[in-house]
Amino acid sequence: MLVYVLNKEGEPLMPCSPCKARKLLASGKAKVVNREPFTIKLMFGSSGYKQKVTVGCDSGSKVAAFAATVSNKTLYVSEVKLRQDIRSNMDQRRSFRRMRRSRKTRYRKPRFNNRKRDGWLTPTVQSKVNSHKRELAYIKKLIPVHKIIIETASFDIHKITNPEVSSCGYQEGRLKDFYNVKHYVLHRDHHTCQQCKKTKLALHVHHIIFRSNGGSSSPDNLITLCKNCHETLHGSSQAELLSKKLFTKLKSKPTLDATQVATIGSFLKKEVVCEETFGYETKYKRESLGLQKTHYHDAICIAIKQGQPMQIGVPLLKKVHIAQGDYKLCSGDRSEKILPTGKVMGIKKFDKVNSNGVTAFVKGRMSTGYAILMDIEGHKLNIKPIPKLKELKRVAARKSCLTSLVPIENIFLGTTSSWSQNTENHSFAMSP
Repeated sequence: MLVYVLNKEGEPLMPCSPCKARKLLASGKAKVVNREPFTIKLMFGSSGYKQKVTVGCDSGSKVAAFAATVSNKTLYVSEVKLRQDIRSNMDQRRSFRRMRRSRKTRYRKPRFNNRKRDGWLTPTVQSKVNSHKRELAYIKKLIPVHKIIIETASFDIHKITNPEVSSCGYQEGRLKDFYNVKHYVLHRDHHTCQQCKKTKLALHVHHIIFRSNGGSSSPDNLITLCKNCHETLHGSSQAELLSKKLFTKLKSKPTLDATQVATIGSFLKKEVVCEETFGYETKYKRESLGLQKTHYHDAICIAIKQGQPMQIGVPLLKKVHIAQGDYKLCSGDRSEKILPTGKVMGIKKFDKVNSNGVTAFVKGRMSTGYAILMDIEGHKLNIKPIPKLKELKRVAARKSCLTSLVPIENIFLGTTSSWSQNTENHSFAMSP
């Protein structure tokens, strides 16, 4: 376990041991500025001795991992779960705007052709790039970073979808001689509804994995349905499950994540001063150390040199990015239920609270004064009896990034870190 240290001006210094931090706090020479991870700020001038800390970044489309190392020790390890709800939120906002324009601004001239998109990224990818940059900036506030190494990758999308493609096959794809994707799918399915097996009907092209869930418009994710079957499927309460049963085995692997990882890596190289490494180098280091395939293990291997021994002495800091605001104001079929967006009995949604020794996050609040709690992954906690809002003790206020400390295995000893006992009590015990 380590305690992060800031100097009098708020600049990062090398971390210290809990014993030294406890003495500084007891003598009034330091104060607590953050409890997770535990960080103190010195109240006097210091020499400012720093070592050359290397940060490894394992970029990803769903989870990104970061690790800071110096010599043979790990100073910081984190995994960040990136947001996957950007597209659905944008679609909802688009529908609200269209309804409002049709009611109030019917005669306004359209302006959708006036936009400039030089160096433009989709909102989803831009959010993920910003999440990587935000975590790197956060590490720089805790530790004096000397060098950043980012793992980048380039993928052959055609090879992923068709592993048997030859050199000449790149010029003669399956869509050759077809007008568009829809024309190809109708021809592939013989202009027949794949559910009722009828022809000579009004045919639709259906997305097996819905676009709202990240499904692509690739032919492998499309199937032919007649109008009646299509409308019946989308009108069902189990539309997603019924859709996957139509075509349970996709012919190719999804390429959305591979495309996003390549884009994220290329933009990070432009906007962050860093060095570049590749996946095969990380894999060789990980196998040499005998580590399991995890995101944070990859980040540690990115930051170290080949053959360098390493010992993990810090817990894993898990982070989940959420929307900064809570924009859902009501619920119900006719929006008859008004949802509170502010504090209720001093508690707000996504606040970190403690209930009878259990630390969790507020998932929802009932009008009867009870709270629904969840873990950092968003899973509801079945706590009996249901905790009351007035009995909860708030540990941390709502932020756009939920954080939780998790003990991890030590590489050499195979034992858990010193945080495995009681993370919350250990950190609070250090306060003056």
